[in-house]
Amino acid sequence: METFANGAIAAAYFIIPLTLLPLLLTAKRAIWLNLLLLVAFVFSCGVGHIFSAMHRHSTPWHWITAGVSWAAVIVLLRSRNRLRYLGETFHLLEATWEQALTGKLLCERSGNDLKMIKLNPAAKLITKDLLKPGDRLCEKMPVHRQEVYPYDMPLIDLYLEVLESGEARQLEYQYKGDEISGWYMTLVTPLSSELLYMTFTEVSGVIHDPLTGLYNRRVLEMDLGPWEVCLFIDLDRFKLINDQRGHILGDRLLVAVATVLQDHVQTYNGIAVRNGGDEFLLLLPASDSVELCPTPATIAATVLKGILAIEIEGANVGASIGVASGTIDAFEEDTPINRLLQAAETALREAKRNRRSNLPQHRIQVWNSDLARLRLRQITLEAYLAQRSSETEFSLVYQPICNMQTGAIVGAEALIRWNSARLGRVSPSEFIPVAETTGLVHRISDWVLCNALEQLAQWQDIAPQFTLSINISPLELEDDDFLDRIMQRVSGAGIDSNHFGIEITERGIYRNLDRYLQSLQSLRDMSLRLKVDDFGTGQSGLAQLLQFRFDEVKVDRYFIPTNAQDLEKVAICRAIANLSEGINFTLVAEGIEHNDQRVLMLGLKYQYGQGYLFSQPMTPQKLTTLLEKGICLSPQ
Repeated sequence: METFANGAIAAAYFIIPLTLLPLLLTAKRAIWLNLLLLVAFVFSCGVGHIFSAMHRHSTPWHWITAGVSWAAVIVLLRSRNRLRYLGETFHLLEATWEQALTGKLLCERSGNDLKMIKLNPAAKLITKDLLKPGDRLCEKMPVHRQEVYPYDMPLIDLYLEVLESGEARQLEYQYKGDEISGWYMTLVTPLSSELLYMTFTEVSGVIHDPLTGLYNRRVLEMDLGPWEVCLFIDLDRFKLINDQRGHILGDRLLVAVATVLQDHVQTYNGIAVRNGGDEFLLLLPASDSVELCPTPATIAATVLKGILAIEIEGANVGASIGVASGTIDAFEEDTPINRLLQAAETALREAKRNRRSNLPQHRIQVWNSDLARLRLRQITLEAYLAQRSSETEFSLVYQPICNMQTGAIVGAEALIRWNSARLGRVSPSEFIPVAETTGLVHRISDWVLCNALEQLAQWQDIAPQFTLSINISPLELEDDDFLDRIMQRVSGAGIDSNHFGIEITERGIYRNLDRYLQSLQSLRDMSLRLKVDDFGTGQSGLAQLLQFRFDEVKVDRYFIPTNAQDLEKVAICRAIANLSEGINFTLVAEGIEHNDQRVLMLGLKYQYGQGYLFSQPMTPQKLTTLLEKGICLSPQ
């Protein structure tokens, strides 16, 4: 009987080390030696009991058991602080598990399903107590066996794929069940080939726009899919509707646009993003991954058609769309998704420059090699403009404004020129937009302001009634420091301020009307002459003009008739002339190139003109000579 008891004890002593071996293999260094000595001690006790069962007493083995026992005692005594900390860590982990705000699941593979081992309270709350330890995931939540947006495979297959790969993965998906619906982010971590640990949370309010329900920009930081097509959409006329008819109607329009976009992305397994304000993104997978998928340009045309069809309380919006797809070689310093976005945004800017109609060919621009070269050129210009030395390459020329009856020079417009030592002559129409995009326009405008004021001070000594104007970027009227800076420059120049003018394009006035009107009033308080340049090229020009009394309006060359038979342009110019009499502003006709135009515009009561008929832009030295001699620029 004693022999049987010793044999049973010995068997237990051998089984215990075998159960501890897996723990020993995965144990951290802090407890590895303790476990090793424990295994050795239990194993040696088992050997001792086998000897006893065989009625063989092995004194040497007793010494081995004693040595291992005391080694374990010594190590345990030396490790007692670490073991206490380890125990506290286990307690902390348990508390973290129980009190975590995110759901946590520990499960094991069960065929093509997952069996729940443990759930924390947050997981029970999020799943509405549908899952309990011992439950199988797909039996309780069958949606896991269905494809989920934006993935093209069931969730359970994604989980099992992670188990098989042995690599953790972050998933973000839309779950639509009878009891539970929402957008979830899940971090799936395999602990072994059979054990899976998941932590998940509902993220609808974090990565989704609360107004439209679309993704917000934060989703761009996530790896939701291999996007190879981007449609960058910017609404036209939206701000005007917001300002004139209120934000409630504006919000309804945004929701309607979002509905159009969401319909399209679900068709093509993509995502729609509200990029901010009235900008949207559509990100789609490669066209060859979706059966019979149309080209990106065709999708853009369909999206544009859907947006143009929206009408709420008589209000509607247009849209400009930039399209990019495939591998983008430009912007090499950036990630693939950002290169795709930048290419689409560059195409969008080009589309917005072409406002002739709402037809797709005038509203949609596809990224191409020409735009790539344009973008490379813009990057080059930006690099050179950023160098302070570029200011030494700037110069000003002056185009006279004349009395069209006498040819007398009454003023001039200062125009910047850039003759780069490396790039050659660069047109203002090319480098000013780059400067506006990068913020360098503030420095350039200040350079123009200082040099123009200095020149005007010299000319006023020669011709006291002479006026000079400069063009400013609309961005300057949004700059908090602009008004202070221009006030300091003008007061320090020693000039008659009402002979110095600020020209702003009508499109600039339209962009941010309330802010611009406030800034313009501050400039008027400084007695500066305020002028509208390129009048007629913006949107709703007359309505904008009536909200602020400008001193001078320069009618764009596009509206100047070439002859009396150009009845439509004649009617427009006559209407503007009648308006000027009622509101009392001076009119200047731009782009006068032929004497017939001069005579026709005089007949329409336009007193002043500017154009090649009188003179091309000239150097300050040449204009100084003309003013000193009192020369009139007779029609040539």
